[in-house]
Amino acid sequence: MYSLKEEHPLNPVLTVSQLTNRIRDTLEDLFDSVLVVGEVSNAKVYPSGHWYFSLKDQEATLPCVCFKNSNSSLKFKLEDGMMVVARGKLSVYPPRGAYQMIATGLEPVGIGEWQLAFEQLKKKLESEGLLDPARKKVIPMLPKKVGVVTSPVGAALRDILSAITRRNRGVSVLIAPAKVQGEGSAEEVAQAIKLLQLQNDIDVIIVARGGGSIEDLWSFNTEVVARAVAECTIPIISGVGHETDITICDLVADLRAPTPTAAAELVARGSIELLDKWNNLHRQLNSSMEQKLLHARRELLRLSPINALNRYQNRLELAAVNISRRKQHLTNRIDRLLDARRHRLAQATEKLHALGPQNVMARGFSVVRTRQGQVIFSASQLQIGDEVEVLLQNGKLLLKVESKSDEW
Repeated sequence: MYSLKEEHPLNPVLTVSQLTNRIRDTLEDLFDSVLVVGEVSNAKVYPSGHWYFSLKDQEATLPCVCFKNSNSSLKFKLEDGMMVVARGKLSVYPPRGAYQMIATGLEPVGIGEWQLAFEQLKKKLESEGLLDPARKKVIPMLPKKVGVVTSPVGAALRDILSAITRRNRGVSVLIAPAKVQGEGSAEEVAQAIKLLQLQNDIDVIIVARGGGSIEDLWSFNTEVVARAVAECTIPIISGVGHETDITICDLVADLRAPTPTAAAELVARGSIELLDKWNNLHRQLNSSMEQKLLHARRELLRLSPINALNRYQNRLELAAVNISRRKQHLTNRIDRLLDARRHRLAQATEKLHALGPQNVMARGFSVVRTRQGQVIFSASQLQIGDEVEVLLQNGKLLLKVESKSDEW
């Protein structure tokens, strides 16, 4: 029977906790800073803010945890199937006796952290319909009062005020100052939008910031700003960054302007600009009416009874000429056919006349027939004593058969 009191100086008896702590210390000493790439699976976000997940490849799985103080600085959300590189150390979780990686940083593979966070938020808002053009509000043509959300010390505000003053001094401006970069800036922008919404006389709101890197503009790629813009009952124009910069705020806003100055120009249309536009539309209308009147005149001329009769008269005259030509052609053909028939008739008459009995009898022939008119061709047709008529060229003879022979 084994006793715990027995001493084993070379191999002391350890409790489970002692052995686990030694393993943990060894792992943390040997793997205190490692980089591991793998596919995220079983990702879970606990109410405490900690991320629990596993990294796996085809042959192994590594349990991981990323505590709130480490993941709060990450812009993207952890999702199953995502390939990431995790930075951290190996440790042991004593209650389960299992080793795990404590991740202090995560970086997506193949796409930057900022871009991934942008795409994730865009996809989420799109699924909720916040990017649907059908929900966007119409920007008023001639706003009297404009709210501006931007930094009170930035160049964007100076550009906006300059553009509005230059184009239409009748537009008044109410500024809702907010940080546009750094910690807490997104919340300040969202709060400024909500404060302007409480004003009853604001016609349109401009949310603006000058250009910068994606990190500088990140406040306008946050969910808090996106939802504040989407929930605002006043039309919002987003003028964030330069023309090539696209933010979530731009996508959710009712209208995107390429720059803060362009946003100001959209709401400060002056009377001169509107007069020019009216004159241009007036010219287009006059030109269109003249074209329509010209078309109508041509159509009336085409449908006029006199013109219609003239057209039909021309058609009748052409038809008459055509009929006359065809009639002449038919007459010529009939004449040619009659001539041909007359010639053939003359030839046949001449031939018939040459073969007629009178001409034959003139050459000494005669016709013998019975008293009943039957022509005699053979002596066998007659009997001795029969009477026959002999027709000559001139006159006829009445003869009586006294003898006959079958040969001449």
